[in-house]
Amino acid sequence: MNIRDVLFDILQYAIKKKPLDREAIKAYLNGEKLSTLYKVAKKHDVAHLVAFALIENGISYETEEWKLFLEEKEQASLRYEMLQADINEICACFDKNGIEYIPLKGAVLRQYYPQSWMRTSCDIDILVHDDDLSKAVDCLVKECSYTTDGKKTYHDISLYSPFGMHLELHHNIKETVDKYDKLLTQVWEFSKKADEKRYEYLELNEFLMLHLIAHMAYHFIGGGCGLRSVLDIWILRHSLKLDDKVLNDLLENAELKKFYDTVVSLSEYWFGDLTNVSDTVLETEKFILLGGVYGTKKQNALSKQVKSGGKFGYFIRRIFMSYESLAILYPVIKKYKILTPFCQILRWFGAIFKAKRIRKEIKNVSMTSEEQALRLEILFNKLEI
Repeated sequence: MNIRDVLFDILQYAIKKKPLDREAIKAYLNGEKLSTLYKVAKKHDVAHLVAFALIENGISYETEEWKLFLEEKEQASLRYEMLQADINEICACFDKNGIEYIPLKGAVLRQYYPQSWMRTSCDIDILVHDDDLSKAVDCLVKECSYTTDGKKTYHDISLYSPFGMHLELHHNIKETVDKYDKLLTQVWEFSKKADEKRYEYLELNEFLMLHLIAHMAYHFIGGGCGLRSVLDIWILRHSLKLDDKVLNDLLENAELKKFYDTVVSLSEYWFGDLTNVSDTVLETEKFILLGGVYGTKKQNALSKQVKSGGKFGYFIRRIFMSYESLAILYPVIKKYKILTPFCQILRWFGAIFKAKRIRKEIKNVSMTSEEQALRLEILFNKLEI
C-alpha cells in the first residue's frame, strides 16, 4: 500500500462507490501519511472528494490535517452554490437580452459527476459571439452589477460578480495552437440549442470531448494538467453517448488522437479496471502526478525548453517572440504587420515590470538537465503533441 494507490482507491469510491478496505486505509493514514495525502490531493484539487469518501466510510481523525480535509469539502460545496447562482443569473441576463451563449468546462461537466458540487471550478467560463461581446459585458455590468476593466485578451474578458466570483467571458475557445484552433473555431457549428425558448447552446458531445482534450493538451504541453482533467474524461466517457467515427475524425484532424487514446487508457488505469498499460501511459501518469493542476514551474520551464529546441532556442525565443505569439499580445499587427518591430520593443519595455518573474523562469530553465529535456521530448513525440 502506498499514497498513490490509496488516493485512487478513495477516488474510485467517491465517483463510483467501489468498496474500500476501511480498516486498512484508516490504519495506513495515521500520522504523516494523512498529511502527505492531503498535500497530494490538494495539489490536484480533489481533497474534497477524499474527505467525502472517508466520511462516507466512517473514517475520521483528530488531527489538523483532517480539519483541512473537512474545510476543503465545505468550501467545495459552498463554492458550487455560489457559482451556480451566478451562472443562473448570467444565463437569465443573456436570455433576456437575446445573446446566444455556450456554457463551458466546469459549468457543463459538473452535471455528469455523482453530485454536482464534486466538480470544482475556480471560475465560470461562458462563450458568446465576438460580435455580442460588448453587449454581453454591458448587460452584466448594468443589470447584474458585475465589474470589469474591459480589457479584451486573446480569448476572453474578465468580469467579477458583486460577491467576487470570476467570470471568463469568452469570445472564442482557441488554445493558441494552430492545429487545435482550426477546429475549435468551429464551436458554434458543432453546437445545438439547449431550449427553443432560450438562447443557450451546448457543444455536441463529440466536440465537447475534443474541446476538453485540446484544453488538456495545451496545459500538458505547458507543464501539467492535473489528475482532475483525466477524471473529467473518464466521467464523460461513462456518461455521454459518443459517435466514435465523428469523434475520431475530429481528433485526427486536430492531431490529438494519440494523446486522447493515452489519456483514455490512463483514466481506465486510475478509475476503471485496466491493470496493464504501456510505458507511454506510465510516463504520462508520472508527468501529470508530479505537475498538479497547473504544472510545476520546473515542468513548465522544461516544456518551454523542449518546444524551443533546447536552452539556446529558449533564450532566443524569450528575447525575440514569434510573430504568432506577439500577435496574441498585440492584435494590431495582424492588420498592420509593419508595426511588428515596434511591438517587439514595446514588449521589452513591458518586461521591465515582470523582471522578477522572468529571472525565476530563466533560472528554472538553466537548472534543467539535457537528460530531463530529452525524456520529455521523447514523451511529447510519443503523444504526438
